[in-house]
Amino acid sequence: MSRSPEPKPRKPVAPAPAQRKPKPAAARGAEAVRAQDAAARGGDVVDQLLHDWRRERPDLDASAMAVVGRILHLGRLFEADLNRSLRAVGVPYSDLDVLATLRRCGAPFRLTPTQLRQSVLLTSGAMTACLNRLEARGLIARSYDPDDRRSLAAELTGAGVRLIDRAIGERFAHAERSLGALAADERAQLARLLRKLRLRQPG
Repeated sequence: MSRSPEPKPRKPVAPAPAQRKPKPAAARGAEAVRAQDAAARGGDVVDQLLHDWRRERPDLDASAMAVVGRILHLGRLFEADLNRSLRAVGVPYSDLDVLATLRRCGAPFRLTPTQLRQSVLLTSGAMTACLNRLEARGLIARSYDPDDRRSLAAELTGAGVRLIDRAIGERFAHAERSLGALAADERAQLARLLRKLRLRQPG
């Protein structure tokens, strides 16, 4: 009895490549947040602030903070750094601002407290305390304004003039260092934009 030929073994069929399942929306969102976090780390504190609020409150438009937030933050940084620079001269920035306002008004370097407050960002109480300090140091003298006997006008003494003439040089040098990252045309453009913004503000 003849044997029937054995069937040839079938070649194994390669399994079809597995299709990637789409990632759930939550996973995609987490990846986007991580990417934004990485981008924010390469920026400044305001970049991080904007990123955080876009994530936490996407319904809010925080874009104006890219300007306002940086102006406020830079103001604090500039003032703190300037105070460190002025230690060698021996006068804090708030006192320097009053001395500089008296100096730039011209001889006899005399203004009333009301006139000073129009140029110096100090409250009435802070202005009085500042004038008391400067008078105690012999940098200003106070006397009644001939036009208003209720008001004590402040006038620079010789020591006050000498101190502010020294300190103002450091003040301007600090401003120059602070803008070192900007080219001359960038400074001019920024000054124009800030002036435009300031003129639109009350006060």
